[in-house]
Amino acid sequence: MDKQELFICACNSVEHQLIMSYFADEEDREVYCSVHLKPERNIFKRIWKAIKYIFGHRSIYGDFDEFIFKQEDADRLQQIADYLKTCKERKPEH
Repeated sequence: MDKQELFICACNSVEHQLIMSYFADEEDREVYCSVHLKPERNIFKRIWKAIKYIFGHRSIYGDFDEFIFKQEDADRLQQIADYLKTCKERKPEH
């Protein structure tokens, strides 16, 4: 990836982080968002989750956490949004 932006949650936990990556000169504008998932520290809970996964158990609510953007991240987020908009302006919609 040519450009990468690291965002750390406002709670300052490094377990809550996003990395947005893209190629600055790419014609088809795409942004990839890598999310760091919070690991489980308790070995017994990890084994229990593995057993449930093996047997295909899925929560009806899904697995999720939260990420709180800081105000100082606004300019970098806007830069990524502008990057995506430039592709839309160049291509006619179908």
